[in-house]
Amino acid sequence: MDRKQVLIERRDAVAKIIINRPEKRNSISVAAVRELIDAFEELRNDNSIAVVLTTGAGDDAYCAGRDLSEFPTDFSKPESFDRRSEPRAYHLAEVIRNYPKVTIAVVNGYCLGAGITLLLPHDLAIASEEKARFGLPEIMRGFLAYPILATLFKTNIPTKLGFEMILTGKNWDAKRAMEVGLINRVVPHAELQEAAWEWGAEIARWDRLTLAYCKMAVHAAMEAPSVPLAAEIVWLMQNEHNAINPRSHEGMRDFLAKRGPKAF
Repeated sequence: MDRKQVLIERRDAVAKIIINRPEKRNSISVAAVRELIDAFEELRNDNSIAVVLTTGAGDDAYCAGRDLSEFPTDFSKPESFDRRSEPRAYHLAEVIRNYPKVTIAVVNGYCLGAGITLLLPHDLAIASEEKARFGLPEIMRGFLAYPILATLFKTNIPTKLGFEMILTGKNWDAKRAMEVGLINRVVPHAELQEAAWEWGAEIARWDRLTLAYCKMAVHAAMEAPSVPLAAEIVWLMQNEHNAINPRSHEGMRDFLAKRGPKAF
């Protein structure tokens, strides 16, 4: 695919996907959703990459939501709601949620509406102390935050805080977003991108197959209906990992031999 609204940068075992629509605060069009999915698929098949970052071009926004200029103007017609044939932010979020490689959202500015849809399924998130803002303005536009409703309450965000975000339309700063669990780290804006590269490199040094199984085990445990079943599923996944990964427990052997940890 000839991508025009999405860029990819690489640094050793870390790649960065950039939403490249700064003139629109990196809002995502239908074309941008297609290009983002295509970029993730390209990196999925690149065995040299272990960690994928996402961010927005410029210093103003990570993703300010869907491009509202593409929305129909007459919502009284039932067909205006039937956009199932188009790729949506939710479809992209599912790609990220099920992605086999570690994903880190690098929130460099506004993260609104569909931007929250993209943020939630990432494994980790780091944000600009001065510029990151998080919010769901849909209530002010007169419609439901419908992709968010499918994912927000499946995360660790407490129900009342999720309701607060949905029903008030007010933005949260990075400190508040970290307090409620939307993000992991807050750093000065000038240090954000380099800090994200470094965090990605810190994770990328570990065994790729073990990283992938850690992700799968976490999702399996979260989706299991009971704690005993979650424990059983993760135990079976551990056994499968041990059987197919020749490097399984190599770090433990190094530890017992009093050798320091090494990158894989």
